[in-house]
Amino acid sequence: MPDTLYADVSEWQVGVNATYPYPVLSIRSNDGTYRDRQWVNNYSWCLRNVDNGRLTFFIVYFVWRPNWEETVEVFKSQVRAPHPRMAVMLDVESWGGQISGDQSAGINAAHGAVGAYVGSPAKVIGYGNVGDLNRLWPTKPAGVRLVVAAYGSNPPYPGKVAHQYTDGQGYGGGLPEGAPPFGRCDMNSADGLTAQQFAQACGIPAVLPVTVAASRRRALAAASPFAAQRRLA
Repeated sequence: MPDTLYADVSEWQVGVNATYPYPVLSIRSNDGTYRDRQWVNNYSWCLRNVDNGRLTFFIVYFVWRPNWEETVEVFKSQVRAPHPRMAVMLDVESWGGQISGDQSAGINAAHGAVGAYVGSPAKVIGYGNVGDLNRLWPTKPAGVRLVVAAYGSNPPYPGKVAHQYTDGQGYGGGLPEGAPPFGRCDMNSADGLTAQQFAQACGIPAVLPVTVAASRRRALAAASPFAAQRRLA
């Protein structure tokens, strides 16, 4: 049975480069209104490598905060032009009690806004551990897919599409606890899914309605302030 492994990285790791070995990568764009400092490098690498076929698809994630409208606007300003082989992940966490109570209304509103922006709610997935998903997001959109964080176990959960099995601090269960060039990092497994099946489960169609080359030209044109940096990254 195939499993698709992939890393989940942010400014806490070095920027991605050609040594990264997996067909999927998840990168952070922002935490609330804070912009990730590795964004330009990581995003430009993902755009190039999904266009040339090295990546099957990629995931951009942002940390959901109660000021979700501002958070979503920062995410949009980072991405500029959504790539057709990009999924988006809402990182839902309590952060040691900073966020508490039922936040379903705000999380679902962010989910809807991002789904409209990328063209399909199926391209918007969620992330969290079982406790946070149950407490902060008890009422979820129908059919939403989730990456469930659980170290040392792999619990069932409605809608689970992948399992974050280590934060680089152990509990890998024999699976890699990191990846080049990052070293130890958050690692995930889409259990029982090929990379293409994982992409489809995250709303990425097998056959795109537009060519990747055309989408790449649009993305570069929309992101012109960063285009030079991306070509050099």
